[in-house]
Amino acid sequence: MYSGTNVLLVTNNETMIGLLSSELVQLRNIDSILIRNYQDTISTIETEKPQAVIINCKNSMEEPFCLDLIKKIKNVTSAPIILVVETYNPQFIRIANKYGINDVVSIEYSNSEILMRTIWSLQKNDLRQQHKKYEKLLTQLNAIDVNTGFYTPKYSNKVLQNEIDYLKEKGIDGIFIALEPNKNSRLKPSTENLIETIKNNVRATDTVAHTKYQNTFYLLLANTNLEGSMVVWNRLNKNIGADETLCGCIYVLDNSPYSDIENELKEGLLKAQSAPNLLYIIESNSQKNNEWLEENYVNTNNTNKNFKLFKQIFDKKLENIIKPSIDELLKEYEDLLSNTETPIVETDNSYSVKFVNKRQESEFNIKQEGNSIIINSVHNGLDSPENKTYTLGLNEITTREINNDFEDFILEFKSCL
Repeated sequence: MYSGTNVLLVTNNETMIGLLSSELVQLRNIDSILIRNYQDTISTIETEKPQAVIINCKNSMEEPFCLDLIKKIKNVTSAPIILVVETYNPQFIRIANKYGINDVVSIEYSNSEILMRTIWSLQKNDLRQQHKKYEKLLTQLNAIDVNTGFYTPKYSNKVLQNEIDYLKEKGIDGIFIALEPNKNSRLKPSTENLIETIKNNVRATDTVAHTKYQNTFYLLLANTNLEGSMVVWNRLNKNIGADETLCGCIYVLDNSPYSDIENELKEGLLKAQSAPNLLYIIESNSQKNNEWLEENYVNTNNTNKNFKLFKQIFDKKLENIIKPSIDELLKEYEDLLSNTETPIVETDNSYSVKFVNKRQESEFNIKQEGNSIIINSVHNGLDSPENKTYTLGLNEITTREINNDFEDFILEFKSCL
């Protein structure tokens, strides 16, 4: 149950107080609203601890103050921030997104829209607090290390087996990465540095466990394939520091039980010590055959056969990577897109998602042209950099890449409203 102030409305515009607060009074009976100006916001948050913050930005003169205020708010609370703007400035919205706002609403929206966005933010904050409660319990039970946030050696086997079972049940791709400091680094291997590097370079949804082997860590990356795991591996190596290196083993998740996977990972780390780039990769024969196609389709002398191989691989990536990634993000952002139609148009050589509402029409299109994959991200009525066209190679079509590109498209669409 909530107590105290739930919603803090921040505005220096007196005319907005009546407009917004008159609609927000329709929140639940247990919710309450407090109104403050920019100057009193931080002290109010520290004392009242609101569950959501609504910031009204009246015009371009206020934008620098709003951005500075957003940064300060994020330093003192994890409560969601809803930005209500009266004028549209794409650069301002983009920076505000980067600083950590959770939603942006135009004052031209109906008051009921602002009310619904606020309710959704409160509900999401409920879930976030519940997650923190469970995380605290797991920490008290010594399942999660209080210092690292990783699963402890005592429970790592059970946690990883549970994660594997879930991915298999849902048909989700997964990758294991086993990591340990390279014993031949110029400096003595630092477990502390490895821990910090992992924490700074994995997603919140990735599972990280400290194994029973003192300096060894297992990362389980969901919705990731081999190419995506290589992006993570390269990022970890880049950030570990010039004087230290890593040994790693990548295992493409299959139907094997965790006990067998763990044995493979242990042996893989031993082989990694003498492998190129200190990395050893384990994958099934079928996965190797698919990779061979990707790497070698351009080497054939028969142009017609070359095109057919390219299309075969693109069609497979469309079904296994592109469509699932887009579907997942559409579900994740369904609240944001509640007043937007999202028709999907598929042809023999393209896949397109359109966002259509009364304020904006945008389109994200992936198209095969010969032996090239062209992506067009277009927001009608806008000029670059919002609109862009770029080319991807087949090996660049990974879950991580499509997730990043389509999520950018969604956030750009949101900033156009």
